[in-house]
Amino acid sequence: MGSALYKVDKQLNRTKKGVLAMLELMIGPRSPWTIFDELESLQDNMNRLLAGQEPRVERRAGAAYPPLNVYSTADGLTLVAEMPGVDPQDVEISVDGDELALRGKVNSAAPAAGETVLRRERPAGEFQRTLQLPFRAHAAGVKATFKNGLLNIAVPRSPEEKPRKIAITAE
Repeated sequence: MGSALYKVDKQLNRTKKGVLAMLELMIGPRSPWTIFDELESLQDNMNRLLAGQEPRVERRAGAAYPPLNVYSTADGLTLVAEMPGVDPQDVEISVDGDELALRGKVNSAAPAAGETVLRRERPAGEFQRTLQLPFRAHAAGVKATFKNGLLNIAVPRSPEEKPRKIAITAE
């Protein structure tokens, strides 16, 4: 009986961990200061609107790079990373259990002779982003393609994680 309770408790903990990981994938990691950044941005946009100016559309300070869209299917996840101007040869993807890591670098073009940089908004330099997946991934089955500045990563569930149909025999 104790062994059965242990297995149920272990499964509940894995489910809870998966749900929390999926929430973080959907809304991103939160810090206690994020709400103040969002309020300050809202106030700035309201002031701009009242002054007859266009509101600013910009990424949150400290937003994770690269920005991701994550889609769930019965077979696993599909991640789409926005990486304009990045050479696919400069990106490394690794999967270990229920973690996926993206590492790489964004090269920035140096100004030509006689040019002065007035504004630099595009990120440059090295990046690293690790995601907690809501399941254990089948590392050998992960596939990635790069087209038009979008990195598409298909992450299949490990065979142990996939739901199985159980055949019922009549006696």
